[in-house]
Amino acid sequence: MSLKKIEEFLETCSVKDLEYIEQLVQEMIVSTKINSGRWNDEDGYKRRREPRFETNMLGTLTRVTDVKPGERKEFSVTICNVSRSGMKLIVDPNFIPSRVVEVTFAAPGGKIKRSVMEIARMRKMVNEDGSWLEVGCRSIGEEEVRRIRLQEEKIAKMRSKLHRKAGILVLLVGPESGETTQLMGRIKAADYQVKHLTAVREALRTAEKVSAQLAIFCQGTDISEDQKILAELKTVPPGLATLAIVDNDADRFPLLQAGVDECVTRVNGVTREDFMFHAIERALVGHVVRRRDRRGPTAKALIISSNNTKINLITYQLEEHGYTGRAVSDLAEAKSCEEKEFDLIFVDFDDMPKEEFERIVKYFCGLSVIALCDEIGYGHQAISLGANNYICMPPGREEMRMILESITTDSTLV
Repeated sequence: MSLKKIEEFLETCSVKDLEYIEQLVQEMIVSTKINSGRWNDEDGYKRRREPRFETNMLGTLTRVTDVKPGERKEFSVTICNVSRSGMKLIVDPNFIPSRVVEVTFAAPGGKIKRSVMEIARMRKMVNEDGSWLEVGCRSIGEEEVRRIRLQEEKIAKMRSKLHRKAGILVLLVGPESGETTQLMGRIKAADYQVKHLTAVREALRTAEKVSAQLAIFCQGTDISEDQKILAELKTVPPGLATLAIVDNDADRFPLLQAGVDECVTRVNGVTREDFMFHAIERALVGHVVRRRDRRGPTAKALIISSNNTKINLITYQLEEHGYTGRAVSDLAEAKSCEEKEFDLIFVDFDDMPKEEFERIVKYFCGLSVIALCDEIGYGHQAISLGANNYICMPPGREEMRMILESITTDSTLV
C-alpha cells in the first residue's frame, strides 16, 4: 500500500481505530529497534551487557530443519562475532535457507563447540571479490528446536495436501451472483471440493460439521464495516483458514485485525485467477504458521476414572506439558461438563464396562479420546471400540509427549 493510500485510509478512521493503530505502530518500532540492536547496533550488546568477541573463525554450518531424512548438507562459514545470544556468519551464496542450523567451530582454547541456532535474518552482500550471504543467528534450546520441527512438519503436510488437492473443502461465502458462480467453477476446476453458503454466521457454524479447511468471504468490504461479524470472525474454528475478497486495500486492515488470514483486492472489479489461487495457498499455509498450538496454559483435559492413583499420575504428566486436568468418575458426571471446555479426554478403559466406554466415545465424538490401559492388548481393544489412541500405565514423559503431539498434529490437518 502506498503512503498516499495509507493517509487516505487514516482520514476515514475513528479516534478509537487511530489509537489502536498508534499503539500498533509504537510496538512495531520498539520491536524493530530491539531486533536492530540485537544484530546490527553496537549499543544493543552494551544494553544487555553481553560479553562477545569479534573474530574471523572458520566453521561449518549444517542445515537441521527442512531437510530430507538422512540429508545433512554442510557449508563452510566465517564467524564474524559471537555473543551469548547469537552470532553473525558469512556463508557461501549457494547456501539453501533453513530455519534452524547447527554451527560447529573451534572456541577459544581449542575446544570444538557445537551450537544449535535459529536464523533471524539473512541478506546478500556484494563487493569487488564477489558475493556472499550475511546470516544473523540466535541461540535456541532443544525444546524450541522440537517446536520448530513440529511446525515445519505441519506446514509440509499442508503443502502436500495443497499439491494433491486431496480432502480440501472450501466454503465459498456470499450471495448468489455471477461472481460466486464463476468462482465456484474455477475452484472446482482446480480440483478443490467446494460448498456454497450465503451467510458468514452459517459458514462458521457449518465449518466444523463438514471439516472445511478454508472459508472464502466474497463480500469482504461489507464484512469490514460490520462490527458484529468482525467480532464473530475472531472465534472461527481452530482448523479453518479464512480469505476475504475486498474492493480496495483500505478494507483489508479491519479484516486482518479480526484474524482473517489473507485478503485479495479486486482489480477493476474483477478477482484475478492467479491472485486467487496464490492467496488460497498463502491463507492455508499461513494459518498453520500463525495458529497457536492447542497445547498451552489454557489447554484442558477431562479424565474419566475412579482410580485416584491413575488420576494423579495423568494429572502430573499433563501439567508438565502445559495442560490442566479435571477428573470425573463416570459418564453421568462427565455429562455435566461441556465438550467445548476441553481439548481431549483420558478414559480409564480397564475399570469400566466396554459398553460405557463406547457411550463415552460417542458422547464426546468431537474430541480425541485416549484410553488408559494396564496392557497393550487392552489398548488395541480400546482403539477397536473408537478410541483415538491409548497409553499404558504408568505413562512415561516421552510417551505422553508423543501422544499429545500426535493429537495436536492430527487436529490441525483434519
